[in-house]
Amino acid sequence: MHYLKTFYEKIIFILVILFVAQAINAQIDSIDYLGQTPPGDTPVVFARGIISTEYQEHGAPAFSPGGKEIFWQTNRQDNEKKWIISVMTMKLVENKWTAPEISPYSSGPVFFPDGKRLYVGSKGEGADPYFVKKQKNGWSEPESLCLVSRFPELKFAYNLSITRNGTVYFLGYAPADSGLWNNYAIYRTELINGEYVKPELLPATINAPGDILNWTPFIAPDESFLIFSSSRGTSVNDQGDLYISFRLPNGYWTDAFNLGSPINTNRQERIPVISPDGKYLFFSRDTPDYDEDVYWVSAEIIGKLKAKAVQGVPHKQ
Repeated sequence: MHYLKTFYEKIIFILVILFVAQAINAQIDSIDYLGQTPPGDTPVVFARGIISTEYQEHGAPAFSPGGKEIFWQTNRQDNEKKWIISVMTMKLVENKWTAPEISPYSSGPVFFPDGKRLYVGSKGEGADPYFVKKQKNGWSEPESLCLVSRFPELKFAYNLSITRNGTVYFLGYAPADSGLWNNYAIYRTELINGEYVKPELLPATINAPGDILNWTPFIAPDESFLIFSSSRGTSVNDQGDLYISFRLPNGYWTDAFNLGSPINTNRQERIPVISPDGKYLFFSRDTPDYDEDVYWVSAEIIGKLKAKAVQGVPHKQ
């Protein structure tokens, strides 16, 4: 009888886990994306007049996993042509979105995949990135990631992106002898025993050397692929296309593949983000007057490119 009791307890436990998982998936699937009509395989401007405005939308929107909160960065110039950088936010309250308002955070906040933390990049050179924890009535006081303070050679940590196990990808300062344009580079740092270890420079398949800008990384929550902006193969007037590299189980990275037309154009595309439900790719694109708008497109291209990428020879880190 004891065996049967244990057996049934296991069955109940499994059913509870499945129920919770289904509830979480249902919550993610219920994201309404501000009531916008979902895009197909051709990118379209996202939320014209709400998110994409006459100002420079410096980055893709960060939706919480439940789709009830959103952050995005917008830049504008004042009458003296000085840049004013603001991080905007909206909340879904009683099935209605609040009006956009300025949040207390800066430098493109991004959610931890479970939505319980919000990560914010360096405010400037020499400043540590930080995170805040979700509380009942808002967010906690900031807690430093202690990346720049412990590894000052990084100088900054921008464009943060986080995996489910806490590994952080970001844009930092590369060594002078790295051969990378303007000493910009994409890094990876693991969370071990509650502390981030010394960041590692990603391989040349991602950090292409020479007069090439590689930046604005987005890492998949399961760390299976990285999307980033790179000026490799672009014209003088185009500072970046979106590329993707896949991380294999052995830790190797595949060659980076251009996401191609119509996602990439003769204008700069950067700051990619995959929506919490995995359905859409958000990114920013320069407009004809060199402003920036937010675009979104179906993320189905990722699966197609993965089939092509894994046929190639992987490169060591």
